[in-house]
Amino acid sequence: MQASAGVRSHAEISRVWPRDGHIRILGTVMVGGVSDDVPVDKSWTLRLTSRERPELPVVTGVQRFKDRLRHTVTRTSPPTPRQLHFPVVNDGARFEAVVPVSDLAVWDALPREHWDLHLLATRGGKKLVLRVGRHLDDMPGKKQIVKFPEQYRAGVAVLPYYTDRDDLSIRCARRDDANRSAT
Repeated sequence: MQASAGVRSHAEISRVWPRDGHIRILGTVMVGGVSDDVPVDKSWTLRLTSRERPELPVVTGVQRFKDRLRHTVTRTSPPTPRQLHFPVVNDGARFEAVVPVSDLAVWDALPREHWDLHLLATRGGKKLVLRVGRHLDDMPGKKQIVKFPEQYRAGVAVLPYYTDRDDLSIRCARRDDANRSAT
């Protein structure tokens, strides 16, 4: 892997395996275009952020009590938050994260939703936020080239894909049994 001039810090993907109800992502932390194995204060976390889902308001103690009472009475689940977090296993600069499809195929799934992936950590009190993508393989335009298999659960199609900037995102779409495509 050669670092090219102007490469931004990011989480470089080496493999993406979407199967068996999970999306497994393997890669390397890259800072300034080189592999970075400097220890972090706290373990890395994978954050998925929905582009379409609204930010939930901060809930007060009184509101939490009212919501708990309402949920007990109505037996409904709370809405899915705009951001989801998953643990990351790392060995030096290498990392592995697993996203369960069931965490994206939720009861309140939007008709179409896009999730952007970032690795998060802190080092020396400073927050590190790295976009997950594949940039060092000399193959630009992966969005038109690389196609991952779609997984289907609870009426929702879940499909990882590369963006126009070769970053990894996940697309979810509500589907009935007759139309099982997240395109």
